[in-house]
Amino acid sequence: MKTTAKPVAGLALALVCAACSHIPLLGRGGGNDAAAAPAAAEKPATPAVAKAEAAAPAASAPNAAAQAEASAADHIELKYAFQSNAAPDRVYAAITGVARWWDSSHTYSGNASNLSLDARAGGCWCEQLADGGSVQHMTVLSAMPGRMLRLSGGLGPLQAAPVTAVMTWTIKRAGAGSEVGMTYLVDGYYPGGLAKVRGDVDAVLGHQLERLQGYIDHP
Repeated sequence: MKTTAKPVAGLALALVCAACSHIPLLGRGGGNDAAAAPAAAEKPATPAVAKAEAAAPAASAPNAAAQAEASAADHIELKYAFQSNAAPDRVYAAITGVARWWDSSHTYSGNASNLSLDARAGGCWCEQLADGGSVQHMTVLSAMPGRMLRLSGGLGPLQAAPVTAVMTWTIKRAGAGSEVGMTYLVDGYYPGGLAKVRGDVDAVLGHQLERLQGYIDHP
């Protein structure tokens, strides 16, 4: 998904330079995806994600993304939410237009415009590479315009590990706007345990949700 003022190409979701101090959730960055322990994720300059235990409930801050998370050696659970003034159909279109809001620094190619998301069952959240190659970040499990989008796939370093990962987006009408939620659940084996990458995954996803919210409200 902890609370976030913020908070789905293999939740990628790619994204790039050997000198980066963070671990790209989609891309390679400066190291192998699965082998070594990831470096600490880069935090947004104006963090929209606050730890749930240190922040007020989302109900007291309608535009803040509420985030709760749990982790164990073989499990990660992240939850995010935010309010938007946009109607559900607009929110859904924004989510599926991932190339418009995903951070280019978290791609394999270094350019988010190379990302695409085919929002239908079996569709691919993919990335085209300059040498003619490509990367599949996630696969669409369910696509319900204006209501829900569910994808399967381990993002970034998780792609190289035998894990099961599911990202679910939910959209509910709230007055003239929408209430948006996203969960990313990961279970399985990761060298050294999933708990050691939980913070990196959280920080990068939180940053992407902030960008998405900004794109929806200020296209």
